[in-house]
Amino acid sequence: MDLSAKAWDNRYINNDIGWDLGVVSPTLKAYFDQLENKELKILIPGGGNSYEAEYLYKQGFNNVYVVDLSKTALDNLHNRIPELPKNQLLNSDFFEVNDTFDLIIEQTFFYFT
Repeated sequence: MDLSAKAWDNRYINNDIGWDLGVVSPTLKAYFDQLENKELKILIPGGGNSYEAEYLYKQGFNNVYVVDLSKTALDNLHNRIPELPKNQLLNSDFFEVNDTFDLIIEQTFFYFT
């Protein structure tokens, strides 16, 4: 199975993303809605189209970061919420992110070795 950045890009380009709900996960939304500290620095690994990041950002969580190998997925998110700073969209391997976060939110993070 090809798990390169190009392969992930092709999945998003071809809409071959059966795990993508198209909306924020109801379970994660319920969790987010009880969070009080909007200053939390949050990372979403393998975020894809990241409806969770979109929801959080629109709720006033300004320190939301998304990391994904697919530039196409990150571009999709940026097109939906252009006000989300581009430096918070990390086109990288999760295991190469050299930063600390208060919270890591995982919806459907695929990583194979």
